[in-house]
Amino acid sequence: MVRPVRGPELIDFRYHLVSIVSIFLALAVGIALGAGPLKGQLGDQLESQIKSLTTEKSTLNGQLSDARRAADARDSFIAAENKQLLAGRLGGATVAVFVLPGADGGLVKSTTQTLTGAGAKIGATVSIRSGWTDPSNAARRSAAADTASKALGRTPDTPAGGQPVDGLLSAALVGSAEDTTGLDRRSAALTALADAKLLSADTDRLTLVSTYAVVIAGPVAGGSKDGNVAAAKEYAALAAALDAACNGAVLASNVGVDGLPDGVSVVSTARADRVISSALSTVDDAGLAMGQASIVRALLEQLRGDVGQYGLAADAGQPFPLLQGG
Repeated sequence: MVRPVRGPELIDFRYHLVSIVSIFLALAVGIALGAGPLKGQLGDQLESQIKSLTTEKSTLNGQLSDARRAADARDSFIAAENKQLLAGRLGGATVAVFVLPGADGGLVKSTTQTLTGAGAKIGATVSIRSGWTDPSNAARRSAAADTASKALGRTPDTPAGGQPVDGLLSAALVGSAEDTTGLDRRSAALTALADAKLLSADTDRLTLVSTYAVVIAGPVAGGSKDGNVAAAKEYAALAAALDAACNGAVLASNVGVDGLPDGVSVVSTARADRVISSALSTVDDAGLAMGQASIVRALLEQLRGDVGQYGLAADAGQPFPLLQGG
């Protein structure tokens, strides 16, 4: 015998039935309104919004095009003026150029041209290899440091946060005008580091002791996050060691212009270290004509004992150093 539905069960059933009917009624009304009285109004609204968005997009594209033309004209003007403003500023100075892994080749070329255009002589160009910071290469670095130290005839101090090869490379390539370390010793020390595959070097001008150093960096990428951070810190320590060994050094990159979608910035790493940033100058927009001028001006500041962090990145102190001396 089937038990009749009554009481709360009947109420619950009716509630669900009414809910289902209400949903279908609302759907039917919506369809009817959309296809009838509201069809024209909704269509007009959508068409108006599409036209408005299209006009806005066209306006923004025009503004972007204008901004790009203005930026290109600005950069062309600065590049042209740099030839006159920077000419002879570094006369008598010898600059060693150090290229870190990941640095842009075009940036290296333009920086070298800017330095020579400012009257500097290029003492040597050294490309640092990834083995300089690779943890698995520690034993080879240690052995190379011992060999280079014997060749140099002395053991330079290891910079804070750095490693012995930092001091040895600095002693082999940069110094003051009064440096009396013989060419044969410096060349032998550099060869020891090159044989260990820590670097490659153009030593045609090694006879000149570089009194300045420019370090060109790219983003540190390719490893784990912690590994990239550790490598960036060691590259920053190398730049600091070069700065301490001569009249001054500048660490440059283009992170303030291109951003850093992947990897760790050596420039930002150096800036975050209070000890390093108190002595080492940095430029983060070296890919621009303004950044190229900042490299030269920052070197001149270093000679006066001043230091600054320049460029367009959020951690830059100023956009560019002021030019002194007329």
